[in-house]
Parts: sequence; C-alpha cells; structure tokens
Amino acid sequence: MTATRADVSLTLDDGTDLTAKVQPRLIELTLSEKRGGEADELSITLHNHDGRMIAPTKGRVLALQLGWASGDDVPLGLVDKGRFKVDEIEESGPPDIITIRARSADLTGDYRKRRTKNWREMTLGAVLGEIASRNQLTAKVHPDLASKPIEAIEQHNKSDMAFVKDLGNRFDALATWKDRKLIFMPVGSATTASGAAIPAFTLTRVDGWSWRAGYAQRDEHDGAEAQWHDKDAGHRRTVKTDGTNRKRLKRVYASESEAKQAAEAAKAKGKRGARTFDYTLARAIPTIQPNAKVTLRGWNPGIDGLTWLVESVETTLNASGLGQRLTLESA
Repeated sequence: MTATRADVSLTLDDGTDLTAKVQPRLIELTLSEKRGGEADELSITLHNHDGRMIAPTKGRVLALQLGWASGDDVPLGLVDKGRFKVDEIEESGPPDIITIRARSADLTGDYRKRRTKNWREMTLGAVLGEIASRNQLTAKVHPDLASKPIEAIEQHNKSDMAFVKDLGNRFDALATWKDRKLIFMPVGSATTASGAAIPAFTLTRVDGWSWRAGYAQRDEHDGAEAQWHDKDAGHRRTVKTDGTNRKRLKRVYASESEAKQAAEAAKAKGKRGARTFDYTLARAIPTIQPNAKVTLRGWNPGIDGLTWLVESVETTLNASGLGQRLTLESA
C-alpha cells in the first residue's frame, strides 16, 4: 500500500521555483475558489524561526499548483490553480511567522476604481471584452452569453469588479477574475467559457468527515416579472415568466428582450439554492471547481435525489495533508 502524500508547486513570476524553500516552512496554505464576482484568494503561512525567510514583495505574482504526489486511491499529479498577485504580507511572533495573502489575476490598480459609463447597442461579450482589456486581461465569455444584446446599461459610480458582479446576477452567470482572465459563463453550464467539458463528480459518505445539510430561508417565488420602457408607446410594459407567485424586479430595462432575460435569470436563481450542503472531504479533489455538478450518494432521498452545484471550494494544505471543504447548493 502506497502512502498518500500531497504535493505543491509555487513559482514566482520571473520563473524562480520557491517550492523547496516553502515546503519545510509551511504551516498552512489555503486556497478559496468562489463562483461569485470575487477573485480567488490564496493565503500562505510560513515558519520564520531563524529569520532567514524573505517573503515576496507586494505586487509579485505566484503561480500555484496543487495535487497528490502518491497514493493508491487519489489522482496523481499537480493541477494548475492559476496565478496570484501578492497584495498583503504580515509578520508576527513569537513564534515568528510570515503570512502571505494574494488574489487571482494580474488586475491593475483600477479594477476597484469607481466609474460611470453608459453602454449602448453592444453585445454582452463586447462589454466584457472592453472591461477586461482596460484591466489588461482577456475576456472568456461562454458562447451562450457572448451574443446577448445590451441596448442600454449604465455603470454608475461602480467599480469594474462590482459591475461585472451585477452582470453576473443579471444573466445568472458565474462571473470571476482568474489567472489574468475575466471568465463569464452560465451557472450550471456543462462546459467552460472556452468550450471544454466541466467534469461532474459523485461523492459518498466515505469521501469525507463532517457534513451539514440546510434549507435556505427564501421567499417562495416560482417565477419573476420585469418592466421595460417602450419608447414607441411612451410607457412601461411588463414581461412575466410562468408561475403564480412571481418576484417583481425593481429595475426598469431598456428593451423587452433585456427585461425577459432578467426575469428568466431571476426565476432560475430563485429555484436554485433552496437546499445547501457543506462537506469536508477527507482527501481533496484538486480538479473540482466552482460551477461543477455533484451527485451525493448514501444520505437520504431528499439529498441523494437532487442535483448539486459547487458554489465554493476551500482547499487547505497543512500537516494533516490536503483537505477540502465544499459548499454546494441545489440546482
């Protein structure tokens, strides 16, 4: 029987391999991957008992890979987790330790700067492409969303990060900044923004330690309705999804198609997440990612009978090995 052993690789932006220096000093490494409009976060805590460890300076970029070096029942090999820009360094003691915190993607300092801009007669893909370009990134927009028309929308005193998050809510999409890319894709999509298949996973009780299933407190809406301004008629009109207890959206949209899109997205979001499931895995699955579909087996029909989506993944490497905590929501 082969011992199960985790593996990690850390490389600086100039190609310097830090792995050999970091591994003997590593107290804990935590990677948080999220489905929302926030960047993934990396935290590394290191021993510095001899004062000889010099942390990378703020603004440097770390490339991270995580995986398994050996083991009979784990997938071997390292999985690329992207690049992370160091934005905070903390030193404390005793005992002397260094904590490095970084965020995904090489975002410029302006991505949190508030802006006001009117977008007219464009596609969603073009809007996201312009936002990505001015932040020195590449936009990866799923084909199902890239051609969606936007007749008029205002980015009023909002940062690019906040505005992209709003667009994600409006189109019921995963909107995230990762590895020098702005990624935008439908929640629950079977493929990535680039068209690659997203693997699905089946988890059982023997795969983890602790779990918690919950019922989300939500208004019992079974549909949605949204208003749009009819310029020709000079008044507002309403589009509705099916359902008898529809949620009314506050925003007034520029066209019927945009109002319909928003209503359908609100309906889909309302149906999703009525159930939640947190699961701490005994051994991490490095390839699992937000938006992946998960099937649970071995609990009860109310849990096993649902399709689940990964909302967030927290992967931790420490003396106990490579562990993982998943937050799931019902699809």
